[in-house]
Amino acid sequence: MQTHGDYAARARAGLAAQPMLQNMGVRAEEIAPGYMRLSMPFNAGFTQQHGFLHAGAVTAAMDSAAGFAALTLMPEDAGVLTVELKSSLLRPAQGAVFGFEGRVVKPGRTLLFTEGLAWVEQDDGTRRDIARLSATMMAVIGRDGIRG
Repeated sequence: MQTHGDYAARARAGLAAQPMLQNMGVRAEEIAPGYMRLSMPFNAGFTQQHGFLHAGAVTAAMDSAAGFAALTLMPEDAGVLTVELKSSLLRPAQGAVFGFEGRVVKPGRTLLFTEGLAWVEQDDGTRRDIARLSATMMAVIGRDGIRG
């Protein structure tokens, strides 16, 4: 997969520019061409009424991981926007540390097809998948206010 410029720095900058993800405590763990892995500690401020991490928080983090995975393959002057996504919740999101990964499954010049995965790491180190995502990302070039 072809990359352009310092794709990892652009992905980190994009993550840092998102107040919601910063408030959630989401951090970049690994960035490679067509791939992004994020982590997040449990935060009671993002739970639903039963104490599980809210599906919206899980989906937002998977969407971001997939979007930044796509951004790693886009030209330096491109921004990334999600144009479609489907999130499937596999089990309640309960645990100490959450992981989210995104990967590009089919790159294109304008549209990139991605997948995401969310899991939880328990205190004993075991990992359980909690959600999956399928999303289409769009490379946006030449539009004011959309970059990186």
